Amino acid sequence: MRAYHHWIGGKDAVGHGPDRVTRSSPAHGALLASYAAGTAEDVDRAAQTAAAAQVGWAAMTGMERAGRITALADLILRDRERLAVIEAEEAGKTIRDARGELSHSANLARYAAALAWEIPGRAQSHHGDSALGLVTYEPRGVVGMITPWNFPAVTLFQKLPYALAAGNAVVIKPSELTSGTTLEIARLAAEAGIPDGVINVVTGKGTVVGTAMIEHPLVDMISFTGSTRAGTEIGAACARQVKRAGLELGGKAANVVFADADLDDALDGALFGTILNAGQECVAGTRILVERRIAKDFTEALVERAAKLRVGMPLDETADIASVIHEAHMTSVLGHIETARKEGARIAAGGHRKLDGDFGKGYFVQPSILADVTPSMTYFREEVFGPVASITVFDTIEEAVALANDTTYGLGNGLWTKDVDKALQLSKRLKSGTVWVNTYLDGAPQMPFGGYKRSGLGRENGIEGLIEFMDVKSTFIRLGKRTKALGHTAA
Repeated sequence: MRAYHHWIGGKDAVGHGPDRVTRSSPAHGALLASYAAGTAEDVDRAAQTAAAAQVGWAAMTGMERAGRITALADLILRDRERLAVIEAEEAGKTIRDARGELSHSANLARYAAALAWEIPGRAQSHHGDSALGLVTYEPRGVVGMITPWNFPAVTLFQKLPYALAAGNAVVIKPSELTSGTTLEIARLAAEAGIPDGVINVVTGKGTVVGTAMIEHPLVDMISFTGSTRAGTEIGAACARQVKRAGLELGGKAANVVFADADLDDALDGALFGTILNAGQECVAGTRILVERRIAKDFTEALVERAAKLRVGMPLDETADIASVIHEAHMTSVLGHIETARKEGARIAAGGHRKLDGDFGKGYFVQPSILADVTPSMTYFREEVFGPVASITVFDTIEEAVALANDTTYGLGNGLWTKDVDKALQLSKRLKSGTVWVNTYLDGAPQMPFGGYKRSGLGRENGIEGLIEFMDVKSTFIRLGKRTKALGHTAA
């Protein structure tokens, strides 16, 4: 069993409280790790440490910061296998998915490091011969980061390297269920030469550690990934303090399949968008909207492919899908399936817990397909966060757009069509921060990520992900001797 303390000031830090948080495997029940249960005093120590370290970190050149962030990416790749095992075991995901997550995290760090070489800014010389305007960007200061359990590494690296590139210091509260990789990466950051105190990790419950972080006067911004329910509460708490908040929240994405699509690709992408990380993905494309003339054949083929997926233990190299995060979540997912059945959906595949052999010790849900789902059903509207997809039929483009947008969320959507005009026209009409065309859960670090409507505020990745962690400043300079009768130039 792994045992951890907090990480504050570049070293292990024993918590103020005596309590511990333990994590057992969601796949087989074995005890995996023990973490410190943080207190408000632990958060205060971390925030003060971060605030002191941030001044020196921001004073470094962007080139110097970039070098150390890149070194961290190199170390993550060096230790990828060890980190992937921790990630797979704690989150209950497949080892193959965990490896991919660590590799993507390293790529995010490399891209963010490159942005540090070119912190944006501009000079404005068109205000007349005797004036110069400067628009500059500065780090916000100390950023509090609250990350979820489903993708502990990637959700961290959609924040951390960008905040560091901008010159901020951070205090991180990972999920109490999956804190291992975050603490291990903080240690690697010290090895990479990131100064002590720039990265601090306080583990424990959100109601204690997260609340203390949000309320701490030295924490200048909160960056949160998690549920819409929690995000609205965090946003309200930040608003009361006039504190910046970046919120990456839930979703209910649609995968729209037209008859002119490459159906083999669409089947593969739709299934991948459902079962990645056992469907515990904020932008999972679980509302599959299919044009009526191909709906029957598409549904049958999707069911056939779902039946071939291999459910396995997290460290099983051949597993396509592993467990969900804990028993209560498994019960919730199965409850959504039962509610859909009662409301008239047809369970075309799966729909139950996997119990045979050693699987009964863990929390496994069979990949499930619900057919004949209508917009009036609960499943169509609520985020389920499990390996469950629904099939809804449409007849026209207008109906497809209306169905896709018929949700309070707006994180992502997918389109499957070989008609480029149709794809470009429809992508403009879909109310989501991301639209994938003839692919799903794909992209590059240069592409910003974030949501419309109740899916969040702000953007991660891309140049927008850097600016998210910066304040903009205007400096107006009068050159030469000031003329007295200039009048008012600003409100």
